[in-house]
Amino acid sequence: MEKLDGKVAVITGAARGIGRADALLFAKEGAAVFVSDIDEAPLMEVVKEIEAAGGKAGGCAGDVTKLEDCQKVMDKAVEKFGKIDILVNNAGLTRDALIHKMTDAQWDICVDISLKGTFNCIRAASKYMLKAGHNGKIVNVASVAGLMGNIGQINYSAAKSGLIGLTKTVAREWGRFGITCNVIAYGFVDTRLTREKETQQEEVAGEAVGIPKKVRDMILFQVKPMTPEDAAKPVLFLASDDAAFITGQVLNVSSGMYM
Repeated sequence: MEKLDGKVAVITGAARGIGRADALLFAKEGAAVFVSDIDEAPLMEVVKEIEAAGGKAGGCAGDVTKLEDCQKVMDKAVEKFGKIDILVNNAGLTRDALIHKMTDAQWDICVDISLKGTFNCIRAASKYMLKAGHNGKIVNVASVAGLMGNIGQINYSAAKSGLIGLTKTVAREWGRFGITCNVIAYGFVDTRLTREKETQQEEVAGEAVGIPKKVRDMILFQVKPMTPEDAAKPVLFLASDDAAFITGQVLNVSSGMYM
């Protein structure tokens, strides 16, 4: 028997990276997966990939900074699969700059997607999850930057630190419904947000992303990088019944980047 047999999971930021890996792993473990992302074309490729492997999947593009989009995603997930058991708030991005050089736009987009977006998704899912004995699982995706701070990432660090307080509050408020809420603080995961900025020429929401080669090399000298598939495994653990009595916790998954 698979770990998520009979469960329905909604995963945001699922077109690429950790979110995509979560979706594929959850489907393999028996869940019906409803995925969302702001980029529709790669998102629907994930749906096709799951279905081609014999899994159950659906998808809906949406912007997590807009509550109405989040509500549409949750409504469509329930319309297709009848319920929501698991919510994985994975959507996020980086907009790196030193404090004195950071613009309002760089601050706003990072905090709005990572922090407000998670709040929006949880609010939107509430009408389906707040039932006696629901026993649902919420997993939020943060970073060790939210635990230790990081040069050039005051916006990202603040947003991810905020997710920790948000997680603990949801765990306290919704525990009476049997719902657990936990957050994972990742270290270095190999995605387009952490590849060499000088060579990948990848843009997200109109701005180049990545890490300068010198900084990236310094990090990789100290820690073993994770693939998105590696990063998906702790999400599966927290979303499964193996973690039925774990709530309000920060799980540090960082290869020792933060101790």
